[in-house]
Amino acid sequence: MSINAVVLAAVAASQAQQQQQQLEDENDRFFVAVHVGAGYHAPSNEKALRSAMKRACLAAASLLRQGSGRCIDAVTAAIQVLEDDPVTNAGRGSNLTEDGCVECDASIMDGNSGAFGAVGALPGFLLTEIIPGVKNPIKVAALLAKEQMMGSSLLGRIPPIFLVGEGARIWAKSKGIALSVSTSAADEWLVTERAKTHWKKYKAMVDDANKKTETSPVGLSCSAQDGSRIPELEAQPCDSLNKYGAEEDCIMDTVGVICVDADGQIASGASSGGIALKVGGRVGLAAMHGSGCWASSKGLFGAPCIVGCCASGAGEYLMKGFAARECCVSLSLSQAGPASACMKVLRSVVQESNQNCTDRSAGFLVVQADAPMVSGSSPKLKAIEIAAAYSTLSFGIGYFGSSMKRPKASILRRTKLQSETGVDHFEARIDLSAKR
Repeated sequence: MSINAVVLAAVAASQAQQQQQQLEDENDRFFVAVHVGAGYHAPSNEKALRSAMKRACLAAASLLRQGSGRCIDAVTAAIQVLEDDPVTNAGRGSNLTEDGCVECDASIMDGNSGAFGAVGALPGFLLTEIIPGVKNPIKVAALLAKEQMMGSSLLGRIPPIFLVGEGARIWAKSKGIALSVSTSAADEWLVTERAKTHWKKYKAMVDDANKKTETSPVGLSCSAQDGSRIPELEAQPCDSLNKYGAEEDCIMDTVGVICVDADGQIASGASSGGIALKVGGRVGLAAMHGSGCWASSKGLFGAPCIVGCCASGAGEYLMKGFAARECCVSLSLSQAGPASACMKVLRSVVQESNQNCTDRSAGFLVVQADAPMVSGSSPKLKAIEIAAAYSTLSFGIGYFGSSMKRPKASILRRTKLQSETGVDHFEARIDLSAKR
């Protein structure tokens, strides 16, 4: 064999090796973003919250590294980590209802198919009755979404996408999802001492307010001063906590996760224990379609736009405006980037709440994927733009990409900008084609 032939063979082998390496690199790309709620996060809990977010990122990454098509599973795994950690208000450690019950909300959405699954007021545990419940509501929501993706069930029956209360618990049991084995096990796992303490404190405050109302000479109508004490239990104005150096968290409703795989497929999910001392049966932001989470691979007019959003905050208000979907729609229409889109939506929330004197607490986490199609093949993930906008004292977020050595997590705090405009934000672009 001539020298030229040997050189050409060596060059060809090198090129083939480089192409193989590039293909493997493209197939290994992923991104995951998480949040632990908007509100006020006490500095004493910051380390635990950052740890929970990093572990959630790693749980999702372990599945996304196995190949494309696992976004739903990755979102589920990450949210399960957050549900199992008592530092968050989801799953274990959830706020209790006025009856002393754990009732959880969760939802998940697949961006490619539009499949959605949700559970609301899902029983976890009731202090006064023997009702073993579901430890991880996101598992039930994910199974509902997967059944949507599978199509019609036996005899063409339409599979449900949203189940609530005892019906959701019974359906979960019928599908083999593990329930708490006993009341004592449920109590030990789901109901934390912090949740019990808060429940007793808030219950006493409400009982006291009710007694004052009953003895009031005007009967059912109470003064604005007395009436103002009850709403603070469900949506305590976190702004006031900063003045007194509060050591307890005031976290609004949800945790959330957004995952993107190597082929640019996206999914998002949310989970929540709900507001403190909520009415039994109340369904919150985390479960509502278009409100707690949203994911889509196309814009309104069919153009590629891979985007996902999770929302947290004053649930009753945000539900009416389909907050998560609105952020994604705004992004697809303006093409100005996720930071601009979520800040635009949040500013409208703040402006309207100021006019109506309602709670303006909210936080949005938005992810947009840059996944161009190469030579007619399927999209390949190239980069991510992540943004967070919040009107609260703090917003806990974390993220991890395949080009990063380790997850990043932080508690975003109010800055001078927010004091002036009512909204603050974070944004970053992560190049996933860069080598670690």
